[in-house]
Amino acid sequence: MRKFGILAVAAMTLGLTATAVLPSTETTSAQASSIKVVWRKAMGSHTYQINTSKAKKAYAYSSSFKHVFKLSNYSGTVFYTKQHEKIKVSGKYHYYYYIQSADKKKAGWVNRTYLKSVKIMSASALSTAISSGTDLDPSSTILNQNSAFYSAYKSTLEKNFNLISTSMTHFTSNNQARIYIQSSAIKSYAETAMNTWNKALGKKVFVLGTAKTHDIVMATKTSGEWDGLYDGTHIYLSTNYLNDPSYMESVADTPTIRSLYDQYETVKTEYKSETNATKKQEYYTEGTKLYNELIAAQKQAAPSASDYWSGVLTHELGHALSLDHTPYLTDIMYAETSDDGFSSAVNGKYTWNGPKDANDSRLESASVSQRDVDRAKLAGKLGLW
Repeated sequence: MRKFGILAVAAMTLGLTATAVLPSTETTSAQASSIKVVWRKAMGSHTYQINTSKAKKAYAYSSSFKHVFKLSNYSGTVFYTKQHEKIKVSGKYHYYYYIQSADKKKAGWVNRTYLKSVKIMSASALSTAISSGTDLDPSSTILNQNSAFYSAYKSTLEKNFNLISTSMTHFTSNNQARIYIQSSAIKSYAETAMNTWNKALGKKVFVLGTAKTHDIVMATKTSGEWDGLYDGTHIYLSTNYLNDPSYMESVADTPTIRSLYDQYETVKTEYKSETNATKKQEYYTEGTKLYNELIAAQKQAAPSASDYWSGVLTHELGHALSLDHTPYLTDIMYAETSDDGFSSAVNGKYTWNGPKDANDSRLESASVSQRDVDRAKLAGKLGLW
């Protein structure tokens, strides 16, 4: 059984919070003394985004009348109201809302004229949509919401659909990743994998790059631990297995193979612990028979080298699209366990130690399931690629 790898990349985001009122322009100490709070009240939680056409040079402010963040830098962010107030500045009245981003990393007082109300699905409705849909497969309802929805529920959607919260690929401004294929030995596999995703997503997400201009390098590397690995800048195929002509006879994964393997392991355990010579010989004979059947089944189901290696690269490109593993054999993003002790553990909907579709055979070619495609589309809408 093979292992796909993905190395974890950590990111740190710093956020600021604030708690007070101020006018729509920078305020000096002298001016601050002329500000009078007419009233301040709690208000219901309403959903807003920045009205960028009006807030090109405007800021959210802190209680000390300093800039907290420039509003135009957060045009796609969803904010929720907490309080509102009426203030008097130089004889004129202004209304301010205290807003906080959905992830609670940005907050401050903002002139309400710089905000626009947006409608998004409620949290309970989203929960229902997730629970009633196909496991780990975002429904058409979830895939057809406004930008405010994806901003507000980013972490929830990442968690429930096993997406990697920090994209490890730097896509270009037109949502493309340039691939430089360093090794000619894997060129045909790489191009097949790239075309598979491009066709499935209906757009050229992966395009050929050069040695000087690229986002991801595809290359080979010596390893006996994995046959495919993505580290955020490189996708590697193991030369150990690429150069082993018998390797294809060991990777097939079907219900018959899994059953024979389990039976063989059970008999082998019994053989090792048996002390009676007659019984030990019986276990040996049975074990030999199961082993030969297992090898024959693996040879019969073995994929071609072209199918297999293009499939491995399709899997690794899935990671570049911010897809983490799933427990479904029919997904290209399948992994035998959610934490194999080698690649980064899946921080997703749940953990697993075996396939959920155990009656199916593992996908062993450059193909993607509908679940793979829908998750990739959702990752795109969340801005992960």
